[in-house]
This record gives sequence, structure tokens and C-alpha cells, in this order.
Amino acid sequence: MSKQKTYKEPLSMKKFLKILFSTLLVIILLIVIAAVVLPFVIDPNDFKPQITAQVEKATGRELTLGGDIKLSVFPWLGVDVKEVSLSNAPGFGKTPFAKVSDMEVRVKLMPLLEKHLVMDTVVLNGLDLNLARNAQGKTNWADLAAGESQQTPSQEETATEGESPPPLAGIAIAGLKIEAARIDWRDEVKDVRYTIKKLNLDTDPLVPGEPTQIKLDFDFVASQPDVHGHLDFGGKVTADMEANHYLLQNTDLQLTAAGPALPIEQLALQLNADIDAFLAKQQLTVSDLKLTSQVKGEQEVQLTLNTSLEGNLAAQQYHLNDLQLETQVETPQFPEPINATLATTASLDLNGETLALQDLSLATLGIKLKGQIKGANILTDPNFKGQLVSNQFNPRHAAEALALELPPTGDKSALSKARLALKFSASPQDFDAKALAAKLDDSTLKGAVAVRNFQQPAIRFNLALDTINLDRYLPPPSEKTSQSPPPAPTSPGSAAAGAASLPLDALRALNASGTFKISELTVNGVHSEGIRITLAAKDGLVKLHPLSAKLYQGSYTGNIRLDARNTPPKLAIDEKLAGVKAGPLLQDLTGDGKITGTANINATLTATGATPKAIQRTLNGTAGFSFTDGAVKGINIARLIREAKATLEGKQLPPNREPEQTDFALLEGTIAATNGILRNNDLKAQSPFLRVQGQGTANLVQEDLDYQLKVAIVKTPKGQGGEGLAKLKGITIPIKISGTFTQPKYGIDLESLIKARAGKLIEENKQDIQKELEKKLDKLLGTESDQGNGETPSSPEQQLKEELKNKLKGIF
Repeated sequence: MSKQKTYKEPLSMKKFLKILFSTLLVIILLIVIAAVVLPFVIDPNDFKPQITAQVEKATGRELTLGGDIKLSVFPWLGVDVKEVSLSNAPGFGKTPFAKVSDMEVRVKLMPLLEKHLVMDTVVLNGLDLNLARNAQGKTNWADLAAGESQQTPSQEETATEGESPPPLAGIAIAGLKIEAARIDWRDEVKDVRYTIKKLNLDTDPLVPGEPTQIKLDFDFVASQPDVHGHLDFGGKVTADMEANHYLLQNTDLQLTAAGPALPIEQLALQLNADIDAFLAKQQLTVSDLKLTSQVKGEQEVQLTLNTSLEGNLAAQQYHLNDLQLETQVETPQFPEPINATLATTASLDLNGETLALQDLSLATLGIKLKGQIKGANILTDPNFKGQLVSNQFNPRHAAEALALELPPTGDKSALSKARLALKFSASPQDFDAKALAAKLDDSTLKGAVAVRNFQQPAIRFNLALDTINLDRYLPPPSEKTSQSPPPAPTSPGSAAAGAASLPLDALRALNASGTFKISELTVNGVHSEGIRITLAAKDGLVKLHPLSAKLYQGSYTGNIRLDARNTPPKLAIDEKLAGVKAGPLLQDLTGDGKITGTANINATLTATGATPKAIQRTLNGTAGFSFTDGAVKGINIARLIREAKATLEGKQLPPNREPEQTDFALLEGTIAATNGILRNNDLKAQSPFLRVQGQGTANLVQEDLDYQLKVAIVKTPKGQGGEGLAKLKGITIPIKISGTFTQPKYGIDLESLIKARAGKLIEENKQDIQKELEKKLDKLLGTESDQGNGETPSSPEQQLKEELKNKLKGIF
């Protein structure tokens, strides 16, 4: 018997599709029913104890769910939780670690079945997050981070070897919305506190690789420094996390800050830029960067920076193209706003620690500087080299713009032209200007200046000035000064008392050495050339040595030492003038060459004190002087003598046509200074007709003279004047000099002159007087007749008369 085979008809495609459609319809229907029914069947609030227990088990923290939990399933699988808080870590107080007033998260159900994460806008309202670090350096989130690290190995262990969680095919978030958030950070290690409050964040849909608009704003408060302010941020952000490529477009960042820690009333910053960070290629590009800063307060400053940046993040190399920095300063001290512009192209290599500023240009107050600067070791031991050259500018205009009142100058055109050029090297501690060339008006200064250690500056210099007339820069003489001599001081030494004292603090801090040369110098009308000044100053000891100059066909050498290490300071001077034409020197210096001739002067003096008056009072030392082939102007000794003689004789001299001067072939002497009183005891002057000796004092403090000249006429000139003086030949004539330095007085000592004249007359007529006296005595004693008779007096009476006569003759 044979088996009967049954035949099965294959399943048709139409029937398969029908069954599949029916199945999907049932599934969708079940989901819809679940979405409608589930929220009514399951109350998530029933699970609050389980939720809080699991959180406490996982974190050790207490989770508080103060409000209801709302659950939705279809079409969104979501949860809405209110009044949620998480307790703080042990030892950080009872303040919750985090609190949220309202939190809403929803995920679209159907795309999730296809491994697509589509989220609705995540809403977080009233977040209050308290972050802290205690004095031992432990943070209040360290335990949470440790819990995560401990869970990670256990999850890996439970996973099947080679398995990995199925990845999501895509993520899409409709947006993120955070309102009224507060984040507080307290650090007991650094004793600082920072708080962000009123934080609001709102974004467009967050889709990987797609741009989204972001808006962020918050207030902030800091304790160190004590600053508070507000920040606003807006821009379009594109984040391609797979390609590691991020774009920020139309970025607008605004920041305002104020507080006691700032030396200004308010600071406002605004940053606009397009930023392209291609991290996969380690490339950074910032285009159309514009940074604006405004400082408000007593001084208002506005700063604007424009540039573009290209950076290689791997090599840490950055290039700033067309960098332009514009600054405007407005302050009550300045009559007009001050504008400054800086332009350059900058290259920065952080790995190589180099910086280069090319095509550098700085312009302000009519001054334009151009050059370049290169920096090395900028992160460890920065040092810079460069060169700068300026245009020709007007210092007066710059000073006027800065409201700086320049002192009046004798030449109104002075300080009108200047130019600067230098090569330099610098560091945070030092500055070295090489190949320095500075031009002011018609003077050019060249050389080098170096400053070591800005904290305690040590200055080194080697400078040379071609020519300068300092009188152009000194105040012009007043009309009163030019018309009449200054009035005498109201009290002794009052003029010196009003002078400024030496800046002892500055001198004690001064550490400087170098040489300063001047080819030609004019100051106070005195012309000199070949000036060389060598300075050495340190710890309050200032030395000017050697000092040298050529002036008026002669030379000057000097050695000046000021010791300010103690109080009062001590001054020592050793100076010499050799072969100097005194007349032109004094004429240029005082406007009146009172002494002419070739001068040789030396002085070795000391003094103590910080003011001119103190120096005058303590001046001690010696000086010597000699003048040859010259004249003393202002006094004609010969005529002064003739006038005195005429006065005695009751006569009148003819009009004076002689110059008011006394010529000499040699004038010399020495001076001893004792506490400001100059004494001379050995003045000698020789001329063809006179011999002069002198002695006396000059009081520097009182500014008065007490001097006596003794003039002897050794030869008389021809003419009427010579005849008058001939009768005084051989007589020493005393001349008194008194008065003040500025107004000396000259006069003949008539009493001494009369005695001298009488003595000379007696000497010249001695024999005639003696004969006349003998006659008178003979007549008086009655001896005249006896002698006339030729009788020899032999009687005692006659002998007595003769003896008495001889005695009387001896008296006279």
C-alpha cells in the first residue's frame, strides 16, 4: 500500500504582505493603547521610594522628590519632575548639592525603535548647583566621580566578550532650555567664591553636523578679585563630533564688569568673530575678529582690535594678519580725546617661544613710530629685540594735547622739532637702547643707554651731543631783570634760603655711570666746547670726574664729589681754569666783564648741607688766582686818587674822559674760605704806574664786602693827570671797598691820605724846617748873639742853654 503524499501550496507574496501589515497594525494599535492607558495604569509617584533608595545606594546621597512625577509615553516618552534635590557630600553642610524646580525630558518613541534618538526640547528650570572644595582640597563631587569609575569595570565584566552596546543611528535634540539657573563655587583652599546666577540658555535644535543658534546670558559675582558683572553670548554653532569639526559663526560676546577690585567704574567688552576649529586637523581659523573694550569712570577709554588668526594647534603656531588696535582716551585732564593706532602683523610660536611683530606702526599725538620687534623665550625668560624710527614731530603740540604746561623758553621756536631712532633689546628686568639717535630742534644726541634691574635701576650710558644752546630752553629774562639789577635780599642769605634743596632720596637711590660729551655748549651766555662729563653714582656717593672743557681760549678741569650717604651731605670740589680770557667769559656770563686778562684759577673747597644757603655757610678751603695783562673795570684808581687830592686842595677836576678801569700787568692772590667767609691777605697788582696790595673779606652768606686796598704810585703818566699824581708819588694811598656783591662801593680813606701826605711834606722839607727851628731856639734861648760874635760858650749858663737847645731839636 503506497503512502499518499500531501501537497502544500507555497505562501504567496500578497498573503505575506497582508499578514505583515496586520501584524504592524496590531503593534501600532497596542502602542497607542499603551500610550493612552499606561499613564493611567502606572503611577510613577508610586515608585518614589524605590527611586530615592536606588540613588542613595548608587551615590550615598539623599534624593528628594518634592513634587509630582508626570509620565508620558506616546508619541513622546517623557518625564516631568518638579522640586528635585540631591543632598551634599558629608562635611559640606546641609545645603543641597543640586536643586531643580522643574525638569522636563521627552524622547520620541517611534524613532527610538529604529535606534534614532529624537528628543524634544530639554527644559531645566531653577537649577541651583553648589560646588565646593574644603580646606583639605576635597571637592563635594569627588564621591560621585569615584562611584562612576567603580561602576565602569563591573559593567565591562558583565558584558559578553566582543560585544558592545548597539550604537544609535542618529541623535536629534529639539533644543536645550535652561532658565534662572544658579551655580556657586566656594574654594576654601584659595579662600575665593564665584557665583553665576540668573543663567539662561536657549538653543535651536541640536543636530550633529547642523548649525544651531545659541543664546546665553548670566550675572556673575567674584570675591577675589571683588568684581561683579553680566555676560551675554549669541551665535550659530555647528558641531560635527564625528569629524571633530566645530564652527562658531556670527559670534557676539558681551561682558560688563565692575567692582572695588577694578581701578575703574565699569569695564565693557564685546567680541565678534567667526571661529573654525578643525580639531581633527589641528587647525584653528578666526576671521573678522573684532574686540571692543570700553572703560568708564573718571577716565574713559575705548579700545578696538581688528584682526584675523590662523593657527596650527599641533605646532602651537599662530599668525595674526592685519592686526589693528585703535585706542581713544578721554579724561578731564586732556582738552581733547587722545587717539592712538597700532598696526602690525604678528607671528607667535608657543613651542619655540618666539614672537615677531613685522611692519609695526604706532601713531599718536602727531608721533609716528615704525619698526619691528622680535621676542624669544617669551614663556620662560622673555627678551625682545627691535628697532624703531619716528617721523619728525612737534613736542609742543604733543604737550598741549596732554595738557602739559611746558616752562617758558627764551626762544619761542624751541621744542618744536624732534625725531627718534634706536635699536633696542629688552626684558622684564632690563632695557638696552643701542644706536640711539635723538634730534631736538638743531641738536642731535647719539650713543647708547642701558637700564639694568627696573626694581633698583642701574643706568649705564655713553652719549654724545653735537651742539646745544641751553639758553633757548631757559626762561626768558623778565623786563624788570633786564632793566635794573635785582633788589637786595630783605635778610641775609634770603635768596639762597629760597632755593630748592638737593634731592637726597633720589641721589641715594641713583646708580648710574657713564660719559656724556658735548661738542659745543652755550648756557647762561657762556660758550664752551669739547665738554666731557664722567659720572659715577652709587649708594649716595656721586662723583663727577674727570670733568673737562675748552672755553675762551683756555681750559677747564674739575673733580666734584658729593657724599649723600650721611646727613648732612658733604661736597668736595677741585677745579682749575687755565689760560682763560676772563673778559669775554665774564661778559657772556654776567653781561659785564669787570675783570679782563688771561685768568688762571684753582679752587679746592668743601662744604656740607643740602641747600645753597647751607653750602655757603659751611664753605671751607683755599683758592688761588692770577690775571695777566688785563684791567679791573668799574674803578679807575688813578682818577679816584686825583679826585681825593683835588678835594683836599679845594680844586675841581676837569670832566672825566678816561675809562672807568684800572689796567694791570699782573693781578694775583690767594683766598682762604672759612665757614662761608672768604679772606684774602695777599692781593698784589702791578701796572706801569701803580703797585696795589689788598686784604679783606667777602661774606657769602651776608653777601657784603669789607676790603682794603693800598695803592702806591711808582710812576706818573705824562699830562695834567700825571702832574697831579706826581706830588703823591711814593705815598701809599688806602682805598676802601664796601657794599654788596651786586653794588660795591669804592672810596679813598682821606684821614690816612692826609697823614701820609703830611708825613711826606715833612720829610721833603726836613732840612729847612730844622734850620728854621734852630733860629727860633737861638732867639728864644739868647744864644744867637753869642754865636754871631764867635765866642765859645764856656760859662755854666751858656753850656746849659746849648744843652737845652740840642734836646729841643731832638724832639723835632
